[in-house]
Amino acid sequence: MRISFSTAALYPRPTLEALTMIGKSGFREAELMPQCLEETKPAFARKALETGIKVSSIHFPLVFFSLLYNPYPGMIREARNMADELAASAEILRSEIVVVHALPKMDSQKANLFEQPVLDNLRYLADRLEMSGVRLAVENNPNTLADTAGGLIGFVKTLAHRNVGPMVDTTEAWEAGIDPASFIRSVKPIHLHLSDHSGEQKHVPAGKGEGDWKRIINTLRELGYSGIYVLEPAYKNYLETTEKELQKDREFLTSL
Repeated sequence: MRISFSTAALYPRPTLEALTMIGKSGFREAELMPQCLEETKPAFARKALETGIKVSSIHFPLVFFSLLYNPYPGMIREARNMADELAASAEILRSEIVVVHALPKMDSQKANLFEQPVLDNLRYLADRLEMSGVRLAVENNPNTLADTAGGLIGFVKTLAHRNVGPMVDTTEAWEAGIDPASFIRSVKPIHLHLSDHSGEQKHVPAGKGEGDWKRIINTLRELGYSGIYVLEPAYKNYLETTEKELQKDREFLTSL
């Protein structure tokens, strides 16, 4: 079981500090969430290597989603420059996965403007990653076209690229009103983001909410899932006693 932890959960700590802290807490792998332009570049990737933890996956930076999902010609050029930088960084880090989201839900007029340029951006990113031996994973989210298992599978089919596969975020499945184990069984993910929920609270640390984690893990085993188990809770849970909380999270998932 390859257990990883997302640097997004340690925001607003500097990312290099977050990677070091994750490694000291017993994790061998981490998912990198760049928080600024510098952290999307190969020079930063070389610094990340020095922390000693394997950055096995990268989340396309949320702070730059407005760049990737934008039909403006100048922004398309910027998106492709960032795709080049991220792919080069992933190659340096020997990462295996880069995470993106599907298109947001839009009315028909807006979809006519946004859909084709954004799909082309995602295909460009998939092409560039393939050259570096990295796969592109599309994450489910209730506010996008990948809100359900069928929606996620359909969006991956729309991209029609051999280097693209579906992934599952357990909290986002719950928020859409779908049991994550059922979601996982339907889409057969290539990557995972794991967090819990409690009532209206999202991205609670795994095991501290209402989730049936034994069922989730058993489903993954039945499917023969061999990818990375990325813990991705909300950063508000790690503002204090951080390393102790990280250790608890790793021990919980290992116990399953």
